[in-house]
Amino acid sequence: MSLSAQFVNYFTQVQATSGWDRVLASFARFVALEKSAHVLDVGCGPGSLARRMAREVTFVYGCDADRGMIEQAQKLADEEGLRNLEFRVGALPDLPYASERFDVVTATNVIFLQRHPQVAVCGLTRVCKAGGIVAMLNPSPPMSVAAATVYADRHNLTDFNRISFINWGNVAEQAHRFSERQITTMFEAAGLSEIVIEAKIGGLALFAKGRKP
Repeated sequence: MSLSAQFVNYFTQVQATSGWDRVLASFARFVALEKSAHVLDVGCGPGSLARRMAREVTFVYGCDADRGMIEQAQKLADEEGLRNLEFRVGALPDLPYASERFDVVTATNVIFLQRHPQVAVCGLTRVCKAGGIVAMLNPSPPMSVAAATVYADRHNLTDFNRISFINWGNVAEQAHRFSERQITTMFEAAGLSEIVIEAKIGGLALFAKGRKP
């Protein structure tokens, strides 16, 4: 199996875990999607969140920098018989969509990996309609291997659920871990207002959303 295929397989497994499924369900409730919405999920990976949102809204678009991820996302959507989905290769900050196209733009576990997160948030905002919502999920400052291990022990995570969660802590240590103040600053700099931030997963992650005026 090639490294690319292993990468796709790993994230397909991650998104299929019961723990991550609950996180995405919680995130979708946080975004508060309207039935008529056209949504873009940036960095969609194998498309778990996109498929979940497609059951709730009019149409969902997903983009990811990795072609293998896009192929997997389309395959899984087809297997579920979902027709209100479109996947495309694309990366921040120059997303392959027109400005002000979507009612909602989401990015889960994406912005904290960006070399220039402010520029990335501006990329999300550009393709959001006026009055629309930009929302993201990222690890918080306390997230680490040690913190993830304590959480896994406390919640009796086992097998791949445990491995993948602790690995998230490892990745977080090597990337950005945004505080509420940092998120607010980034959102305001991108022109977003009505900012809402909530701590989740025992305080190890932050959900954030803002409205484009």
